[in-house]
Amino acid sequence: MLVSALIEAAAVLSVSGFFIGFLAGLVGIGGGMLFVPVFWFVFPFLDIPGKIIVKSSVATSLACMTVTSSTSAYHHIKEKFFRREIFLALITGAIPGVFAGSAMTAVFLPPHVTKILFALFLAFMSFKMLLKKNGNGEKIISSLPSAKVIAIIGFFAGFIASMLGVGGGALITPLLHSFAGIPIKEAMATNTGVVFFNSLFSTLNYIVYGWKCTKLPFFLGYVYLPALIFMIPFIFVGTKMGVKVMHNSRPEKLRKIFSIVLLLVALNIVIKTLGR
Repeated sequence: MLVSALIEAAAVLSVSGFFIGFLAGLVGIGGGMLFVPVFWFVFPFLDIPGKIIVKSSVATSLACMTVTSSTSAYHHIKEKFFRREIFLALITGAIPGVFAGSAMTAVFLPPHVTKILFALFLAFMSFKMLLKKNGNGEKIISSLPSAKVIAIIGFFAGFIASMLGVGGGALITPLLHSFAGIPIKEAMATNTGVVFFNSLFSTLNYIVYGWKCTKLPFFLGYVYLPALIFMIPFIFVGTKMGVKVMHNSRPEKLRKIFSIVLLLVALNIVIKTLGR
């Protein structure tokens, strides 16, 4: 691997880490929807074998999301936006969900199927964000769903999130806000705690499943450690700034811009995958 390629990859990962961290903090997601495509683009230049690029991208993305989500959750708790009772119900279902989803991807799901599913997920959430109404005219439900219902939401989000290499924020936040009547900032804040545990347990799963499959240097299972070293400081700073902006602004317009970016990323993934 050329030194110039390593320097260029480090630059791309560092800038991407800050940008994705900022958006993750701003809209209350883990950032997996953007981390994964970045790794798909960068990893081939680092001489990572093509047969493990998809799984390594997903695993490394999940490791990065433990940073975005833990940073966000810490600041949301300080500002008292975090709903502990909802978090506990969600995490009860999410933990078994992430083990089931990551096991399916790591053992059974072919790489091209993972890419197509990921693109469809991005497109779905893009349209959901675009069609979302502003909070002024939304009806707030007076009573919360039962803990069992919230736990089922957590299991479903954990399963899909770990299978696709995302934290589940794009699923949990709209469900909490639209169906449980939780104010948008509290839904986004509470969601970050679930994203952290989804990401953490999914990362551990990819480390275990990849332990015997990847004998390459600088890998911990399927997690590529140099990417974490390059990105984590910038992810931390970007996420902290994004959370601060979120607490002091209304993110509806930015979410719509973000949804357009997601749709473009999804279309690009489908074109590249089907074109091979």
